[in-house]
Amino acid sequence: MSYALRNTIVLAAFLAIIFGVGFYLTRVQQPGKVTKLQAEAATLDRTISERPAVEKDLKTSEAKLAEMKEKYGKRFKVIPSNDTTALTYAYLNRVMDASGFVKFDMLYQGAKNFKQYGYNLYNLKGETSYDNLFKFIWYLEHAKLMYKVGDLTVTGHEVRDATREKPKTIIPFTMELHAYYSSVAGLSSEYSGEDPTLYRHVGVGLNFLKPIISSEPPANLRGLVDVERSDLRAVMADKIFIVDEKGVGHVLRVGDEVYLGYLTKIDPAENEAEFTLNKGGIIDRVVLKVRFGK
Repeated sequence: MSYALRNTIVLAAFLAIIFGVGFYLTRVQQPGKVTKLQAEAATLDRTISERPAVEKDLKTSEAKLAEMKEKYGKRFKVIPSNDTTALTYAYLNRVMDASGFVKFDMLYQGAKNFKQYGYNLYNLKGETSYDNLFKFIWYLEHAKLMYKVGDLTVTGHEVRDATREKPKTIIPFTMELHAYYSSVAGLSSEYSGEDPTLYRHVGVGLNFLKPIISSEPPANLRGLVDVERSDLRAVMADKIFIVDEKGVGHVLRVGDEVYLGYLTKIDPAENEAEFTLNKGGIIDRVVLKVRFGK
C-alpha cells in the first residue's frame, strides 16, 4: 500500500468519526437538551409570572400570623397541664362563691385524649335557683379556666313545705362538664391569681322555666321521696335504691308511693326506674337512670 493511499484511508476514518460524533451531538443529544431547557424556561416564566400573587399571599399570611400571635399573647383562657377531680371540685366551689349556692353531686366519667390536648369528663347532678344556675354556667363558660358545658338537662320544679303559703320554683339539672388540659409547651399555663370574670355582673333575665300557671302542689308533709330532686343509685329486679335531696336513702318497689305519685316500673337491663306523677291534674312520666362514674 502506498503512503498516499494509507494517509487517505486514515484521513477518511477521522472524517467518519468526526461526522458521526457531530451527527450524534446535533441530531440526538442537543435536541434533548434543548427540549429540557425549553421546559425549564417555561417553568421559570410561570414562576416569574406568579411571583406577584405569591408575594401578595405571603404578605397576607404574615399579617394573619402576626395577628394570631398578638391574640394568643393576650389570651385570657388558661389551659392547665393537668386536671384532677380535686382540682375541678375546688374550682367549681370558687365559681359557686360568685354565682350563689348550687347543690350538686359530681361523678368522674373518664378522659378524652387527643394529639395536643384532652379533657376530663364529669357528670354533675343537682339543683338550685334559676338565677344561680344561669350565673354558674355563665362563669364556667367565660371565666379563666377552660371548661365547657357539653350537655345540659334542666326542669322547672315547684315545691312547697308546710311553712310556705306559695310554692317556689327550683331547677333540678344534670350537666356534662369538660375540663380541658394540655401538656404542650406554649399552649398550657398554670392557673394562679384572681379571676376578675368571677365577680362580673351577669344579667340573668327572665326565668323561662317558671310555670305560667302554678300547679299549687301540696306540701310534702309525710316526707315522701321527691323524684325530680332525687338520684337513682341502684336498680335490682324487684326494687330500687334512691337518695333524696336531703341525702337520705330509700328502698322502693313497684307501687310504692312517692311525692305526687308512684313508682310504676323498674328496668334492671337499662338501669332505670319510671314514675308516674300527678302535677295538679297533669299526669307526667318521669324516668330516672343510674349515673355511673369511675
